[in-house]
Amino acid sequence: KAYTALLNLNPGDEFEIKLGRKQIRLVPVGAEDEGEE
Repeated sequence: KAYTALLNLNPGDEFEIKLGRKQIRLVPVGAEDEGEE
């Protein structure tokens, strides 16, 4: 399956791309962001 299908997403969903040291995360826009306050 496609990555987006695994996450139960729809075309047009928006994301922020977070670049970490060892990973790249896609964070849905409007989602609660843990530990960054």
